[in-house]
Amino acid sequence: MSLTGKTKASSYKDILQMNNSNSGVDATARNVVDGEGTASAISLSDDIFHIIPQNDDTTTTFLVTDKDANRLFKVDSTNDVVKAGIGQHIVNTNIKEFAMDSQEASPDNPSANTWHALTSTFNHLDTNELEMGTGSTPATTLTIANTAYLAVKHYWYVPFNISIDSCNVWFGADAASGDVVKFSVMSYTVDSANGSTGGDLSSGVENCVSPATITGAGREQAYYQALTVSTADVDAGKVIMACVAQDGTNADLTVNMQLVYHLR
Repeated sequence: MSLTGKTKASSYKDILQMNNSNSGVDATARNVVDGEGTASAISLSDDIFHIIPQNDDTTTTFLVTDKDANRLFKVDSTNDVVKAGIGQHIVNTNIKEFAMDSQEASPDNPSANTWHALTSTFNHLDTNELEMGTGSTPATTLTIANTAYLAVKHYWYVPFNISIDSCNVWFGADAASGDVVKFSVMSYTVDSANGSTGGDLSSGVENCVSPATITGAGREQAYYQALTVSTADVDAGKVIMACVAQDGTNADLTVNMQLVYHLR
């Protein structure tokens, strides 16, 4: 719109201003309003540009696109997230990997119908698997005294509040008469007092679960599964563990799991 040829009476409502007694922009952030005083989402000073919705949160509170209208950057005040890129991913998205390298088959390991923890920090290669129970989910507690040094390599200590976006897993089995396999991701309260119960886990919650079991049927193929996220939010100070269970002892397994999450 051009103001050419318009009177003040016919155009003043469309003119933005600062309500600063004709002093303009200064060191104080002030709301930008129209000519009749209706507040916009913008506040300005000589050092600050602040956007705050006046009436409703929206999924596009702040939006940057290219000339073809592809979204490049978006602030979503409805869901309290910021997304970037053509794919519009949450900007603080991260990936955590869990793995198992050649879990030994019977008679060494694993025990049938038993949950076994994947490693979180370094190579697996250990015939002494950390067992996490035989229930429908991994055990909701763990006493460190019963596992000694075996436990900590499976711990992922979360220093920030996170929200899990997805969890994907690949596994391979070395036997044609493979076992029925399922996966689970759990979060726990951890004792960090460094006393006799230091490292103990309690109050376990299942965060991700296999939507169905998979049967590994030979080394000539790999198997993929997207887990169902059942409880997305995990608070700072929790320990996350990923586990696998198989119903028999026919096959050695290798596992690679990716947990996609963002800070909240």
